[in-house]
Order: sequence, then structure tokens, then C-alpha cells
Amino acid sequence: MKLTLCKNVLLLVALCAIFLPAYAKMQQLRQKDAVLSQKLERLTLENKKLSEEIELLKTDAVYIEEVAREKLKVARENEIVFRVINSEEE
Repeated sequence: MKLTLCKNVLLLVALCAIFLPAYAKMQQLRQKDAVLSQKLERLTLENKKLSEEIELLKTDAVYIEEVAREKLKVARENEIVFRVINSEEE
């Protein structure tokens, strides 16, 4: 009886030694999969927004003008541009 109990305990320890590292690795891979899925979702959304912006830049003259004014600081011909300079008081 004692010998059978020892064999069973040794078998249980051996099984744990074999399967616990694999289980831990599987959990780690699941966590990594979740992180990568979130990153994929974020990048897919960013890609969609950029595609929409490209389409607007191809087709919408008002949007093109808005982008040129904001990002490139372009002004219309004969338009007067005022620049406000903030001076810091000491």
C-alpha cells in the first residue's frame, strides 16, 4: 500500500512538472494575444481615420484649404495675416 501511494505521489509530481510549465506558457501566450489584439484594433481604427483623411484630401476643397491654413500656415492672396506674440512678464 505504501509503495502504491509513493508511486502515485511520484506520478503526480512528474505530471505537474511536465504540465505546469506548459500551462504557464499558455497563459503567457494568451495574455500576449490579448495585448496584440488591442493593438491591432487601435491600428485598424487609426488606419480607417487616415484613409478617410486621404479621401477628403483628394475630394474636398474646403478640407484641403483648412489643412493648408492650419498645418502649412498658408493664406489666401491679398489676405492680411495677424500674428499675436505673447511676451512673458518677469
